[in-house]
Amino acid sequence: MRGVNLTAGLVGAGVFALRSTLRLETLHPEHETSLLARGVPIAYTLWHGRLILPTMIHAREGMVTMASRSKDGEIIARWLVRHGYIAVRGSTGKGGGPALQEMIDCVLGGHTAALTVDGPKGPPRVVQPGVLRLARETGAWILPHTYSCTRPLFLRSWDSYMIPRPFSRCVIGYGEPFTIPKEMPDAEALAKIGAAVDAITREVDRATGVHPPPPWEPV
Repeated sequence: MRGVNLTAGLVGAGVFALRSTLRLETLHPEHETSLLARGVPIAYTLWHGRLILPTMIHAREGMVTMASRSKDGEIIARWLVRHGYIAVRGSTGKGGGPALQEMIDCVLGGHTAALTVDGPKGPPRVVQPGVLRLARETGAWILPHTYSCTRPLFLRSWDSYMIPRPFSRCVIGYGEPFTIPKEMPDAEALAKIGAAVDAITREVDRATGVHPPPPWEPV
């Protein structure tokens, strides 16, 4: 356990050392600020491959999110809690149902939520149904969220995970928010969420001149 705490601390120090070198711009911030001003429930939705910078900028906001029950998930969960998140433990493959219910309860209690809607193992850019259950049971607005950077490192992972190199110019993007009507079929709703996250991701990639590798679409 001490080793896990040490690793989480080192990861945290590295992440925020990197953050201090980045130049940040925001695209369509009004999409977020208008929802926050209205006090409505929000579900930030993003692809797993564009996770790292949104996690940095929303630290200490009391947001609820999910970390897997793996050893790596334990490190991530400890990092999240240290930086002001509520971290529930589960995944689409193990423990996802109870963890999702915890998230729903937190949103009903007034917290915002963040979901990597194709994580933690993919398929890449395919929205899993958990976000739909959360949105329907809480009335949360879907807020597509992402980022891009001018000097990206894409890992050779299932999601081509993007890490900004030091001193990158980064663009944080917020897509047009929307709710899920009760009468909308599940397949249509999942497709709408995926298309919205794709759209804002393409927009921030254009703003930074990035041409990402698969599984991302060409810009």
